[in-house]
Amino acid sequence: MASTRKRIISMFAAAALAVCTLSQNTHLLLRPAITASAEDKALSETSSASVSDWNEKLVVSRNTAEAELVVRVGDIDACNDENAVADHGYDPFTAKSQYSHGYPWPKDETDPAGTDRIFVGSKWNGEATDGYSSNYDNYKMGYDEENAYGDGALSFTMEYDASGIKMKNVILQLCIDDFQAVSWNSEFTVTLNGKDAPFIAELLNHTDQTGPTAYIVSAMIPSGFFADIASGKLTVVIDETTGVGDGYAIDFAKLLINYDDQIFTGTFSGKTEPGATVRLLGTSTTVTASSTGVFTFNAIPGINAVRASKDGFVEKFNSGIVLSAGTEWKPEIVLEKGEGSPDIDFSKFAETGLVMRGDYNGDGKVSMSDAVFLARFVSEDTALNAEEIGNILAAEPDYDIDGVVTILDVTALLKDIS
Repeated sequence: MASTRKRIISMFAAAALAVCTLSQNTHLLLRPAITASAEDKALSETSSASVSDWNEKLVVSRNTAEAELVVRVGDIDACNDENAVADHGYDPFTAKSQYSHGYPWPKDETDPAGTDRIFVGSKWNGEATDGYSSNYDNYKMGYDEENAYGDGALSFTMEYDASGIKMKNVILQLCIDDFQAVSWNSEFTVTLNGKDAPFIAELLNHTDQTGPTAYIVSAMIPSGFFADIASGKLTVVIDETTGVGDGYAIDFAKLLINYDDQIFTGTFSGKTEPGATVRLLGTSTTVTASSTGVFTFNAIPGINAVRASKDGFVEKFNSGIVLSAGTEWKPEIVLEKGEGSPDIDFSKFAETGLVMRGDYNGDGKVSMSDAVFLARFVSEDTALNAEEIGNILAAEPDYDIDGVVTILDVTALLKDIS
């Protein structure tokens, strides 16, 4: 009986290996297709949790259409503009008909720290470069005590209960206001629980807002931060480090844990050097431009930015607004010959913190090859070496969390990555 079982498992592993061969370029860490279990679907259907109340200052909801856990800090009101939603149709989730709100705006002491306030960063040199920093200067001189300002770096904290959740993917959304790094050569840094997060900072540093209007930017959080996310407390700090006086604010922030692919409702296409690698900023997702230079991304509505690079050329960035439908932004990126700079090394963020569940080969992402490794482990393949076994044990081989390691764990993993 045991030998028959092992033959079946070996056949399963061979099938998984064949699928893996066809799927070598799949980047599961970035946009995995999650198939909910019957239990998860039932819980989602019966959940009364809602994230629709834009007036709430703090929202924590489980099993929504967007994600298994949604956390929002800050109300949705275009920085305390009482007329933005009702009278002007402000809707940052579609990015359509964005409303240019007034500034400075009256302070609301009930707003969560870091939201709906004008900041200039901890290195501010006292100069007033834009309208926000001029207002901030008046505040520091004691002339404005009525409106909303924040000292030092912008910082907010999300607190929530993440117990019982298997961390698969995470997105952090910031509804940003008046970030103008391109115009003023400002330079923003971002940390998550004190750890550097350049994959978020790069979005802010290649954005040039005007208006002022508030738009969402979205960043996929690598697995190296999953332990921090799972802790139930996430502190985000956004600082401007040159002191140039580029005033900035956020309307709200939103965390989506185990998100559904339906949130990628926008699509945009652009053109660059044929064969160039184009990356969607805030993610490690890349595509290769076609023989005519065309590239296409699915994206979350809001401000999106891309980086185009190719050997023998200097990399270049472009940003624009992606709508939930009918996006007009079509970036054209002309690369110039020269020596480029290296891109962000995302692998180092996957190697720190909590090991990603399901990453059985230790490469920082979850793919079909991990199903092969798990099937080999289940079948007690003696060809596995000590390092490979260590990787599998660290990534929790009991994938379906039923207390035993069996072929059913391989099946559950395949469902999540299919």
